[in-house]
Amino acid sequence: MSNEPSSSTGPGTTALDRGDIVVLNRDMMFGIQIANVLRASGFRVVPTSTTRAFVDRLLDPTSPAVLGIVNMVALVDWELIGAMMAGDAPPPVLAFGPHVNVPLWRSARGAGVTRVVSNGDFHRDMLALVERYARLGPPERPAPVR
Repeated sequence: MSNEPSSSTGPGTTALDRGDIVVLNRDMMFGIQIANVLRASGFRVVPTSTTRAFVDRLLDPTSPAVLGIVNMVALVDWELIGAMMAGDAPPPVLAFGPHVNVPLWRSARGAGVTRVVSNGDFHRDMLALVERYARLGPPERPAPVR
């Protein structure tokens, strides 16, 4: 043991910096599980509890997020999400919720989120879904015009 101060990479974390994932969620158990999995994989997790905070953080140009995750039962303002998704180059958004709540699924799809999955699929395949939909590479730049 050393008397050195501990680093920000303690048990269950990694030194990788894969970017920010903004999470709209009001369920503490889901929130802890999501944060633990994502942090262990090198992501910074930014929890939010309102749609306005979620959208504002996703669109913050000073610290762009690689993905947004929405727990669909979090009293989501789908019109606000839809306006963001209709904008110029919106960030990818992954939504999850109960498979039996058809109106929630329709609302999420109507808002234009990138992907909607059931609670079970999300928790079973969370990291694979994040890897698939997050913007993990450097921003694409158009080729120079000659």
